[in-house]
Amino acid sequence: MRALDEQIRRFADSDSNVLIAGETGTGKNAVATELHARGPRAKRPFVAIDCASLSATLIDSELFGHERGAFTDAVTARAGRFELAGSGTVYLDAVTELPIEAQGKLLRIVEEKRVERLGGHASMAVSARIVASADARIEDAVRAGEFRHDLYHRLRVLPIFLPPLRERGDDVLPLARYFLARVAATTRRDAPALSREAAAALRDYAWPGNVRELQHTVQRAFDASDGGTIALQHLPDEVLEAPSLYSSEALAHRPTLDEVERRYIASTLRHVRGNQTEAARILGISRKALWEKRKRYGLD
Repeated sequence: MRALDEQIRRFADSDSNVLIAGETGTGKNAVATELHARGPRAKRPFVAIDCASLSATLIDSELFGHERGAFTDAVTARAGRFELAGSGTVYLDAVTELPIEAQGKLLRIVEEKRVERLGGHASMAVSARIVASADARIEDAVRAGEFRHDLYHRLRVLPIFLPPLRERGDDVLPLARYFLARVAATTRRDAPALSREAAAALRDYAWPGNVRELQHTVQRAFDASDGGTIALQHLPDEVLEAPSLYSSEALAHRPTLDEVERRYIASTLRHVRGNQTEAARILGISRKALWEKRKRYGLD
């Protein structure tokens, strides 16, 4: 993580495009924000675009803007996100969620540094820096033809890969204590301690939802403990029932990542009582991606 921090520091001063890849919940949004905040564009706009939430019929209008009368509901002219960013930063979150047609239009902006509103005839120069994020399996999407290889290479001038939390075991407890301090501060209480058993359970869990899952787990444990010491009974079932990553038994019978992910999604759905929108928000994925994972794992 120190190496990552140094990479962010070096990349922040550059104008080149950045592609941040990593599993859901590893902190891609935080890295994008840091790249902007530490660089020379810090005082200019940071425009984040959640590509997964863009309606297929409104992608062009949202990204590129439109002139009055460009389509039925275009009663006034509107600037697109690239135009609004000016000389700041455009952050394309979950860029692989864009349809192939929209990827082609984005490629032209990346290459030509110009954008044209829908219904317009004049193109405008784009001076914003482009930072994009994608799932760790973006290269699989490129090979499968689901994401344009030319756009991939244009965005990946400066690549950043965020390792999953299960590969950063020493980070778990410092992060847990950091999140406990944050949630305690909102209630004007001192940060509670972690019992030895609770700390071991947190350290040994695989964290399929990565840092985001750890944050939500700590918040729920704080509420369950009423601000007192966090003990085993305050942790959710998926953490308590999972085998240790480091025990000899777990090494012999360690679940696959798919099995751990299935448990986490099922637990989240139970926690929100089946609310798909809230579950997708907690998991950090789109409703469409949640539907696909439910179908894949038989979580109907």
